Amino acid sequence: MAEKSGQLEKIEFIFYEDEANPGVGIKYKPAYNPTSFSVSHSSGYDPSKKTPEGDMNKKFTQLNPRSVSLELFFDGTNTSPTAGTVALGAGTSLTPDVMALGVNSVEGQIRTFLNLAYKINKTKHVPRFVQIGWGHFLLTGVLASANVTYKMFNPDGTPLRATMSITINESIPDKLWKPENMLLSPDLSKARIVEEGDTLPLLCYKEYEDASLYPKIAAVNNLKNYRKLKQGMELLFPPIDNLA
Repeated sequence: MAEKSGQLEKIEFIFYEDEANPGVGIKYKPAYNPTSFSVSHSSGYDPSKKTPEGDMNKKFTQLNPRSVSLELFFDGTNTSPTAGTVALGAGTSLTPDVMALGVNSVEGQIRTFLNLAYKINKTKHVPRFVQIGWGHFLLTGVLASANVTYKMFNPDGTPLRATMSITINESIPDKLWKPENMLLSPDLSKARIVEEGDTLPLLCYKEYEDASLYPKIAAVNNLKNYRKLKQGMELLFPPIDNLA
């Protein structure tokens, strides 16, 4: 990831409640950067549909949101040469158990992170979203899972070292995601601007390879006279399954 002044920048988590305003919320910087970090990419295919060319037996539908898996390290021995403390942004309300443990204790750091991620919004009834920023990498999503492994203890059982493996699934507001993934396909809604020489049967053939669908498209667009299309007007072509 990116470096600044010769030192590796700290990864930053921002927990926020409004999906439409990513990154506006409570900041959490762990004492240590992740010990591992991976990003998964995938595509969506519909096995029930076949492409007309080649031997592909599945039809591409979309690019799926990414997922990030990383492992955070927590140390309470104060022996690490790169020892640090967790940094919390304004607006953080520590729970009584964390205050009793100490925010920089191993258990305190872990509980603070989980409380920020899993606190349920009383109005929307969903947990917070989270934005990850590290160097040039940026992703917004939700915490899908968190698995804690304790590795060292005090004689009284207090954890001194632990790792937490977390997975965050990307979450993008519809208004940002759909335009990027809208494909020129008859199973997706789209709009066309009428150009000179266009006719409704011709446009239906271009969209669905079926010129006979023009009466249904005329009805969808409330056209009183489909024979007189005006150049520059916008026509909606819904998924072909919706025209049955």
